[in-house]
Amino acid sequence: MRCELPAWAAAAVAACAVAAPAAGQAPDTARAGDSAAVRLSPVEVVATIAPLAGPRIGSGVPARVSLLLERDLEAWERRTVAGALAALAGISLHDDLGSPHKLTLSTRGFHVGPVVGLPPGVSVFLDGVRQNEADAAQVNFDLLPLEHVKRVELLSGAGSLLGANSLGGAINLITRRGDGPWEAEVEIAAGSFAGYGVEGSVAGAARGWDYYLGGGYESADGWRDATGTERYNVFVNLGRLSARRGLTLQVFGARSVAETAGSLPESLFRTTPRANFTAGDFEDLDLVQVSVAGYAPMGPGRGSLTVYHRRHAAERFNVNQAPDPDVRGFSRTRTLGGNLDWRATAPVGGAVVALRVGVDGAANAVNLRLLEEAAGSGQLTTDVDSPSWDLAGYALADVHIGRLIVSGGVRYDHIRVPFEDNLDPAADTTSTFRRFSPRGGVSLELGADAVLYASIGQSFRAPAVVELACADETAACPLPFALGDDPPLDPVVATTYEAGARWTIGATSFTAALHRTEVADDIFFIASDAALFEGFFANIGGTRREGLELSARTQIGGRHAFYANYAYTNATFQTAAEIFSPRSDGDFAASPFFGANTVVAGRRLPLIPAHVVRGGASVELRAGFEGGVEARYNGTQWLRGDEANEIEPLDAYVTADVRVAWERRGWRVSGVVTNVLDARRAVFGAYNENRGTGELERFLTPAERVAFRLALRRTFGGR
Repeated sequence: MRCELPAWAAAAVAACAVAAPAAGQAPDTARAGDSAAVRLSPVEVVATIAPLAGPRIGSGVPARVSLLLERDLEAWERRTVAGALAALAGISLHDDLGSPHKLTLSTRGFHVGPVVGLPPGVSVFLDGVRQNEADAAQVNFDLLPLEHVKRVELLSGAGSLLGANSLGGAINLITRRGDGPWEAEVEIAAGSFAGYGVEGSVAGAARGWDYYLGGGYESADGWRDATGTERYNVFVNLGRLSARRGLTLQVFGARSVAETAGSLPESLFRTTPRANFTAGDFEDLDLVQVSVAGYAPMGPGRGSLTVYHRRHAAERFNVNQAPDPDVRGFSRTRTLGGNLDWRATAPVGGAVVALRVGVDGAANAVNLRLLEEAAGSGQLTTDVDSPSWDLAGYALADVHIGRLIVSGGVRYDHIRVPFEDNLDPAADTTSTFRRFSPRGGVSLELGADAVLYASIGQSFRAPAVVELACADETAACPLPFALGDDPPLDPVVATTYEAGARWTIGATSFTAALHRTEVADDIFFIASDAALFEGFFANIGGTRREGLELSARTQIGGRHAFYANYAYTNATFQTAAEIFSPRSDGDFAASPFFGANTVVAGRRLPLIPAHVVRGGASVELRAGFEGGVEARYNGTQWLRGDEANEIEPLDAYVTADVRVAWERRGWRVSGVVTNVLDARRAVFGAYNENRGTGELERFLTPAERVAFRLALRRTFGGR
């Protein structure tokens, strides 16, 4: 029996980069975007498009998992994971940094992205290694090697057993491996805004070993002024796998340098959307990651061990409006982590019981330095070390009785976050967080073509270093942050209730899910009433995310595919709160945007559209030609700084992409046009002062204009 690697990630650390021989695998013929009630465990998600059946190892706690397969990623020439996931139900994107490579993703009302300080509610993994950074739990999608990814899995809903930050879901990237005779491919691409790139790989398997070696480079000027990007990576997978034993090595390195434009005062957005209001902003990111994993029989079950080392470095420069000083930030993070896991299954009476237990942990060495720069000189304002660590244990069990599966599990996390101020050692503090996170559920197969499921579970996230050190209302932090010895914050706890179904009629599949997540002690960044560009993090009380997700997909003649999905998300505050914003500054009392911004229960959270609709088609034509179209509708959403919902929200908008390709005898030529309707819309909004005019304005980020990309690929060898 051949063992592939649909590894999923546990907790705060790695998880198995190898799949259980007894676990199911989504076949390569799976249709992207399909979802199912699947069994979720801390180190592995078995993501198939059909209901699972029969005894298997791991937790049977049901969850909704959507898939994107390799051919779908390649067909649309997606450049980042966030952009690739935009076709799935419930996903929306916004761009407050002003770069198409720096998008923030939202699912079920929870965010994840590259913005330091944005409350993180989604965990991201690469073959079992967590990609949320240790300083602020942000995720740099532009560093992740999408060109070397075989499949993307989106878990919608609380990932109770996946560790911190999995409040609204988790994303798993499964990378490519060698399989069979050697094969190689090379692709060159060019497109709008002086964009070009090259990528290549070689892979194969022989004498029990498999290998994959790939690399890529990409550069573009950007459609807005001073928004160039340059990215490159190298990726290696090497393994020796069998049904009983296996060993894998993965080495991954990436760098991304991006100039960002941020948002524009609305007066400039309407007349000169290409402008860069504070030119000079940039991010320079560097990542190196090495992981080793293995599995072997252990008593009546199977044991596995994964260890990894991860090094991340970042330099960020933020140009502020005069007279505020510019800010340069440096962060360095070193992480060493591991996971030890054991699982077994056995018949008990008329049932089959599967058991899984394990421990995982990670140690992080974090250093943050911030400098304020004015008139060519810099002043060090922050120099902080945080040698944080976390340790977790988990236990899960399934009971299979005919078509019924009853599942449950619990995870215990112990997280320690020290704060060592190198500028003022007397300010050193340590915060410790402990939490049990239970989850349980049932799934019932009504036949070969239908399944029902229901579940309840809790998940949590500990406050990040940046949040803990910027939590004092009387000592607000200048943006991006000046960290200090601040009062402690409580962890965020989310309780999720979900029920769903999936059924298939011929070549057509339907899915539906109802969900509600109650969040306690949610953390928000609150602007200070003492200074316009300062603020602090605080627990504001309760929030809620609830909604409905529907999707349908069909195939005609095995060659043409059509899909549509709809998501309704009602994300609201449940506790009254005073969230100061520039709108409530008395200096702007004469502005039409002025308001107290007093939040009451029921007000909607900003930057989360209530209605999102997606649809598309893929058609195979004659003589090797194929084509496709995708359309997306994003509903209205409130601006940041208007949490009280007192002013007009951002307008809804529609975008569409089209593609065409020709493939024959190892050659493939493809062309993709994004935003083919050239929609002139804002994809982010906040309130701020235009220091040039002294007026309070909406600051808006324009979406990237219509763009074209042409790619030529040549494949060698293989079967």
